[in-house]
Amino acid sequence: MKALGVVGSPNKDGNTAYLLKYMFKKLSCKLETEIIYLKDLEIKPCDGCWCCESDGECIIEDDMKMLYPKLLMTDVIVLSSPSYMGGVTSRLRAFMERTWHLRKGQLSNKIGTYIVVGRRKICSAVIEMEEYLERMRMIKITGVVGYAFKKGEIKKDKEAFRDADKTVEQILRVISKRGVPDSYRGCWPKNLKK
Repeated sequence: MKALGVVGSPNKDGNTAYLLKYMFKKLSCKLETEIIYLKDLEIKPCDGCWCCESDGECIIEDDMKMLYPKLLMTDVIVLSSPSYMGGVTSRLRAFMERTWHLRKGQLSNKIGTYIVVGRRKICSAVIEMEEYLERMRMIKITGVVGYAFKKGEIKKDKEAFRDADKTVEQILRVISKRGVPDSYRGCWPKNLKK
């Protein structure tokens, strides 16, 4: 089984990436993990051409082409972003827009969660992540919110690390019961405690 982390931060060693690496170190005991840094890729925003509606694929030629198979082949997707102006970064926003054609269930029954780090007023970023996971019909697990501004400040946020541990536990619990049927599509399995 695989877990894919998507880092929307322009800083590979920033607070958001630090929390994701912390979680993936714990997940790596059970899962193959991979982290993608959107900073290293060329991803254009959706241009609203609607071509994907007719043929089911995005026609824009850029690095998203190599990410689609990774998304389809993974079992767990963790989106991570610092909060910029209250929302997710433009890199992560473009990534999410470009997966629009996968909203018809291609990512359903995958486990999805998120990490948002910011100084304050990060509600919009959390809502964007929550809505994205819902729209993609994923098995949504409570995300992690960290409070930090300067590089390295996240290390002081003990609550963020407790929440990260809980999120990892929930992911592993769902995986251990991997008989989760398609009918759950984005809902928490009823037989598992939150």
